[in-house]
Amino acid sequence: MSSVDVERRLNAVSLTHAKRMVETILEGWDLLTWNELLADDVVLSVRFGTADVNQLGDRQGLHADLQVTGPHEAKRVLKGIYGVLRKGLFVTTEMISGYDAILLGNLSVQKPDVDIKSVPVAIYMAFNSKGKVRKMTIADIDLQPLTEAIRKAAEGGAATS
Repeated sequence: MSSVDVERRLNAVSLTHAKRMVETILEGWDLLTWNELLADDVVLSVRFGTADVNQLGDRQGLHADLQVTGPHEAKRVLKGIYGVLRKGLFVTTEMISGYDAILLGNLSVQKPDVDIKSVPVAIYMAFNSKGKVRKMTIADIDLQPLTEAIRKAAEGGAATS
């Protein structure tokens, strides 16, 4: 067996171990404290508002565009939004590769003055080897470019068929 084959096997074993660790953390997420989940050098980004701009450019509903560093600031922000996420987030897809995880889903938030049915959301997390989140991004997903591309492809496809 060549050293390249041995290295590939070690990398595969390492990635499999990392994936299992991340899966275990995600399964027990609600049982862990922020101190257990967040690394000392965690960077948290929250980006909401790009997908809910109407045709006049007015923002509606959720708004956030911030980045904080460190567990104390990240905990403060997460404690402020976690109730809304916990109550309104429906995860439809979970992708894990090594120490990285992406959760895709929909966030439903009901506010008295704004009618928001559902916003597509992605949560990206990068874990360190100790199983703590070192990077987390929570953001809405703007589907308008994809919708436009599909519409144009359909129009182009219909013209050439």
